[in-house]
Amino acid sequence: MNLKTLADVNIEGKIVVVRADYNVPLKDEKIIEDTRIVASLPTIKKLLEMGAKRIHLLTHLGRPKGIAEPSLSTIAIAKRLGQLLDMEVEHRSDFTPSEAKIQLHENTRFWPGEKKNNPAFVQELLNIGGEIFVMDAFGTAHRGHASVVGLARYMPAVAGLLVAQEVEAMSPYLTDEKQPGLTVMVGGAKLDTKIAVLEQFAKIADNILVGGALANTFLAAQGFDVGASFHQPDKLDTAMEIMGICDAHGCGFHVPVDVMCADSHDSDNPLDVPLEDVMGDMRIYDIGAHTIASFAEIIMHSKVLIWNGPMGMIEQKHFQKGTEMMAKAAAKTSAKTVLGGGDTLAALDMFNLPHDSYTHVSTGGGAMLELLEGKALPGLEILKI
Repeated sequence: MNLKTLADVNIEGKIVVVRADYNVPLKDEKIIEDTRIVASLPTIKKLLEMGAKRIHLLTHLGRPKGIAEPSLSTIAIAKRLGQLLDMEVEHRSDFTPSEAKIQLHENTRFWPGEKKNNPAFVQELLNIGGEIFVMDAFGTAHRGHASVVGLARYMPAVAGLLVAQEVEAMSPYLTDEKQPGLTVMVGGAKLDTKIAVLEQFAKIADNILVGGALANTFLAAQGFDVGASFHQPDKLDTAMEIMGICDAHGCGFHVPVDVMCADSHDSDNPLDVPLEDVMGDMRIYDIGAHTIASFAEIIMHSKVLIWNGPMGMIEQKHFQKGTEMMAKAAAKTSAKTVLGGGDTLAALDMFNLPHDSYTHVSTGGGAMLELLEGKALPGLEILKI
């Protein structure tokens, strides 16, 4: 995928509008994890180095549904960004400019026109006076929102360093050709958002490893009793189709052989049992020890690992081990490792595993999946050469 980048424009003396992704987790209006803010720093510093006259930053935060919610203001982000850059970042409550070198504007989703890509709202964004648009929000590249695609009609649009890096990391797998040594590990809860990406990788990967509640649907499709575990009975045919594609293309499809079960998620007495022993009111919350060992062995012998989604209910201490051991195996393997998804990143922080232990840690969850399944992402389409 060939995109226009910062190397394709002259930044000297220009007013630059950057669509960043500062959709960070908050608690009591305080930032509790700043990975996405840190990830934007190289692009901002590069623009300063290239002589930008002013830099205007746009982002959404949370889901305010088109109304101003003070608890989702970007004020705290401006403060943190200023600390990280060691320079003032002025917070702007609207889309009018000041003379400050770096300005972060208010949450774009406070305006109903943002998600609708309303032309009138795009005109409001144009009040900033931007001359070049830099798309650096990979996490929202799959959204056709005003601040993502609207400005590209009125000024040159190029990829920021983060978006360029994300696309470079994913591009080798945007193919229909078999990729020897490729292992894809997928977790999480529902199959709905992962059908297309699983169908794609079933054709090109050597192995697919499935954990989390997602695995329960595949287990049920194979005829196993999953007890009272969460699964999707209406997706059993879809699960069978995905496994059929794997079989037809020589891709090993691996589900848990043993699982961590309990009567409820807050139980203090979980049991690691063979899959065949699950029954009645038992609920599956994590992969078991034999599955951990098997999955880790496959990872260690892979050339590439792509991972999205936890292996269990990591919010509960008793059901974190599967995800923790997979994260450690991914950090230890000599394979190229590409990780993504909010819950996956949260797991790395939970287990104090530095992001530089992996080849590439994506800032996008849904965008990563949609790109890998071959969809055209609006926020990338506007950047194509």
